[in-house]
Amino acid sequence: MGNQNKLQKKQETVHEIAQKLTRAKGVYLADFKGISVEKINELRRTFDKSEIEYKVVKNTLLYFAFKEVYPNENIDIALRGNTGVAFSYGDSVSPAKVIKEFVKKYKLLNPKIAVLEGKFFNAKMVDKLAEVPSKEELLSLLVASLQSPISSFVFVLSGIISEFVYTVEAIKQKKANA
Repeated sequence: MGNQNKLQKKQETVHEIAQKLTRAKGVYLADFKGISVEKINELRRTFDKSEIEYKVVKNTLLYFAFKEVYPNENIDIALRGNTGVAFSYGDSVSPAKVIKEFVKKYKLLNPKIAVLEGKFFNAKMVDKLAEVPSKEELLSLLVASLQSPISSFVFVLSGIISEFVYTVEAIKQKKANA
């Protein structure tokens, strides 16, 4: 009876992870070997601030969850050693930024793979993904680029109107003096 309960518990965990894989816009696997509990907790807090869920998962459970969601992908090589998983449900590249900062600060945490909206990226690409602007940054750039021509147009219009007012005022002064 005990083995049946353990098996059922593992199946539930695999299904739960598979649901997270399906819902997440970005999933990052990283090896946390050699990182102290204190630093792992710091990493978790940093992920929490960015609304990223971080879990340490057994590789076998992770394997079956990935096979449930991505049956044609081979992730065997990424499931060696200690594996931590970051699930991002909002911005798909924000975990890459957190991981890059953590690696830069402590020289720890080795990225394995990333999955962004169903597309797989190797460990080398995680660093490149960290350089991609977030959705909010892209939107602010878009607004700024749209706002620039409008503000230039308003400036030119105000200049024309001001010049017109000065001309009318000069004509009025000239007629008053004549």
